[in-house]
Amino acid sequence: MNKDLPLAIGEKIKKVVSILYNEQKVARRYGIEFPLNHAEIHLLCIIGEHPEENTSQLAVRLNITKGAIAQNTKKLVGKGLMTSFHPPENKKKVYFELTKLGEKAVSGYYRHHKRLNDRLSEYWKTVSDKEMETIAAFLDALIDSSTLD
Repeated sequence: MNKDLPLAIGEKIKKVVSILYNEQKVARRYGIEFPLNHAEIHLLCIIGEHPEENTSQLAVRLNITKGAIAQNTKKLVGKGLMTSFHPPENKKKVYFELTKLGEKAVSGYYRHHKRLNDRLSEYWKTVSDKEMETIAAFLDALIDSSTLD
């Protein structure tokens, strides 16, 4: 084996991590007039996928505080991307619903990721099952070695 190859692979992993990290820092328009940061669009997507969940349930799902949910949803309501409401039987619980603009942003987000995934899918078509198993085993080893105990 080429002894320089593991070092080169390590450098490529660092570059991929950097790209993914920076992707989350870029605010994008997602088909609407103003940009949304990663946390905003992610919360919109989760609310769209789980409209039956209240503030507490969303906080658990996203592993963030109820205060963070309240702060972010207040911003999104202010931007016209969603509405909040209390069910008649329980004025303490707060639920959310996407507006048409919020649905448009979520659709734009999914289109953005579909374009990225389509490009990667073209590559996967060229990879054999054996190569795919090797890649998966490598990623499992990388995850296992990175797990904090």
